[in-house]
Amino acid sequence: MIKVAYIGGLGLMAGPGASHLSKGEEARVLTVHDRGTPGLQRDEFRRAWTAHGAKLVPSLAALTDADRLDGIVICAGKNGDDLPIVAESVKLLQHHGAQDPFILHLSTVSSSFCTAAAAFASRRGVEYANYPLTGGPAGASFGGGHPQGMLILAAGSEALYRRLEGMLNRLGQPRYFGPRTSAGAEVKLIGQHLVFNGLSGISTGAALYAQCFTNGILEGEDQATFFDFLNRGAGGTRQWDVALSKGIRDGQWGQGFSIAHAAVDAVYAAALAIEHKLPRYSIQPMLQAALSFSFMLGHTETEIPATHAVARELVGAPGAFDAFLGRHGFYEPDSALALSAAIESMPDRVRRSVLLEVSSEAFEVSAARTGEM
Repeated sequence: MIKVAYIGGLGLMAGPGASHLSKGEEARVLTVHDRGTPGLQRDEFRRAWTAHGAKLVPSLAALTDADRLDGIVICAGKNGDDLPIVAESVKLLQHHGAQDPFILHLSTVSSSFCTAAAAFASRRGVEYANYPLTGGPAGASFGGGHPQGMLILAAGSEALYRRLEGMLNRLGQPRYFGPRTSAGAEVKLIGQHLVFNGLSGISTGAALYAQCFTNGILEGEDQATFFDFLNRGAGGTRQWDVALSKGIRDGQWGQGFSIAHAAVDAVYAAALAIEHKLPRYSIQPMLQAALSFSFMLGHTETEIPATHAVARELVGAPGAFDAFLGRHGFYEPDSALALSAAIESMPDRVRRSVLLEVSSEAFEVSAARTGEM
């Protein structure tokens, strides 16, 4: 049985693992990092982890209090958020881990992050793997025994993948994409191209329907029924089923893929296309997505909306929307400069999490800040 600790185990993507892993003997979670952030959903996950047998601990250092860990599972944020977490976790396993310790990183990060993290961890005798998740909170809650369970995009050491396969099958539906550490991240970002292009299409369709048929009103059962029908055609997208239908049918614009996370994913997706010299045709939709979410973040004072709320902006603020894109590099001919402008348009907290360029030296610097253990 694999013994692990969880960081991010109270979040919507990793929290359901408490119940899934309790159904088998493939892995046992000994400790779960808990910063004490309040919330009803977090309280449910706290109870589930406690029932699983895990101890909730207030600091990363306390993750290794229970026993020698085989590994640490991290499902937290983006490059800028997770770099210090990965650095400290590697140090913990270096000094307190069992034989052949590993970091299983489930967050969506850039390909450069994966390569740098793996090099840093390897120098300290720890194996790093990035297996990003896709399928949303619903897919995470379904687990591996359900046909709609989340996908787990694995890459890196095949031996480590085989070692973790039993646990992964409890959590979702894993697939191995080869020995390159960054391959899972690349697959996730390819998927984000599909997501954001689909979101653009269905949101534009909803805005046009509202203007043509309902005097600009963007909600209602008739409208929902219309898209249930039209989405069965050649232009159908899951972004209707898993995202926009919540807003149109139920008036729920805050539940779903948070624009704070989506904005960063769109940046990484654009950067991947630029890195591989794809034409602007492929890059522009990701710039549009990143800037759209940045625009929404700029005038959000309370609850951060989900990505499908972009449809409301297309109907409610088209002039301001266009002006924002124009001010922040949307028409800049150089793709790299346009991407930099999109990043600069974002609120500080989001911009810090982007950290587009990552080196293994950055992990060393972060590790040094917390001192040698």
